[in-house]
Amino acid sequence: MQEGSPFFSIIIPTYNASSTLATAIESILSQTYTSYEILIMDGESSDTTVEVAKSFLINNSVISITSQSDDGIYDAMNHGIKKTNGIYLYFLGADDYLIDNNVLEDIHQQLILTSTDVIYGNVQSPSLGSNYMGECDDQLLFHKNIAHQSIFFHKRVFELTGNFNLKYRTHADWAHNINWFFNPEISNQYLNRIIAHYADDGYSSRTKDHHFRKDLFSIYYLNAINRNSLLKVVFNITKGLFLRLTR
Repeated sequence: MQEGSPFFSIIIPTYNASSTLATAIESILSQTYTSYEILIMDGESSDTTVEVAKSFLINNSVISITSQSDDGIYDAMNHGIKKTNGIYLYFLGADDYLIDNNVLEDIHQQLILTSTDVIYGNVQSPSLGSNYMGECDDQLLFHKNIAHQSIFFHKRVFELTGNFNLKYRTHADWAHNINWFFNPEISNQYLNRIIAHYADDGYSSRTKDHHFRKDLFSIYYLNAINRNSLLKVVFNITKGLFLRLTR
């Protein structure tokens, strides 16, 4: 990291988010830990989203705004990755917010202690509950995704995994999570802490990702086999399918 660079780079992809963006930004600006930058990646909103973002610029040099055509939320996130200066990256939805003022302080302290590549916690959401989803394991990740609003990534993770796959319109983060979770070169740690409020009524909850559903078996198998026997991988998939059908 260059001298004076932030510890965290917080990327907020936006599109017509004028009614919620201020809350998301304010939840970051109120943090007790202040070594961060905020990158607003706007997809040429037709409402006042950019104006809302610009209203924070007067007193906050840590915020940058980019408004350009993109191919959806993950394309905006990928563009944001290229612009980051921080060590750890975090992606916050424009309709989400950090749950309290000490989130970044607590995460920073834990990362200083462990130097792990990925640290993740929990989110609070209207439909998923107050503590989604707990510690992940090899089997659970087949049928449940870790919310990206709960994850902090060392920048090198994307050097090892590549960026979000734009083939997957609503679950590119799930495909990416499977990739890093099973990668032997990437360390991860669970922290039993709520990171953010996740407004789970957005695009991903309203739109089926047929490409991801079709590819889930192969994505999971090709990654899980890195540390599981074939029998164990098949067992995890079978159990995951059963849980999907019965939940």
